[in-house]
Amino acid sequence: MACITGLAGILGLAAMATIASGDAPYTIQLHWASAVDAKVGIVLPGLLSCFELPAPSVTSDNLVLTPSLARRGCYSDNKTYHGGDTHGLTVYDPPHCESWPPLKPKGCPSAGKVSIRVTKEDGKDPVVQCSTSPAAFPAGYSVECTGPEAADDGKSAMKFTATVVKSAAATLEIAADSTLVV
Repeated sequence: MACITGLAGILGLAAMATIASGDAPYTIQLHWASAVDAKVGIVLPGLLSCFELPAPSVTSDNLVLTPSLARRGCYSDNKTYHGGDTHGLTVYDPPHCESWPPLKPKGCPSAGKVSIRVTKEDGKDPVVQCSTSPAAFPAGYSVECTGPEAADDGKSAMKFTATVVKSAAATLEIAADSTLVV
């Protein structure tokens, strides 16, 4: 027990030294939102490539993404870091998808994926990009990424927002359904 306590104390001191030195990790805030009536959720942990596990918020629709900038295996030619983090967005339409009917529940549709990619050359600031890709099985939704903008979590360098919208094909289909041809 004393060994575990001593190890915890050493790790605590190391964490305090890192915080005191001001060498906080570079983080990116990813917010997800919905421009449709249905609720939207994000798939965790996602596909990580040279990123730490994301830290979800308990009180808001945000993830804090941390690139593993200290991991030298993520650098090409030992000078340029390349990393990415990809998450799927699920639309709960209808609200009881994944749970009804009980014996053979219908799955919830996917809106697509949002990807955050980071490239950093030694001695320069990181270049961060946000991109989206469609769902494997189109369900009338798509994802739009906006940003970068100022982060509002007090610790991240920037913020991106992934918004689920009705896809253009679904909007055209609804417009065609509402047109009466005589």
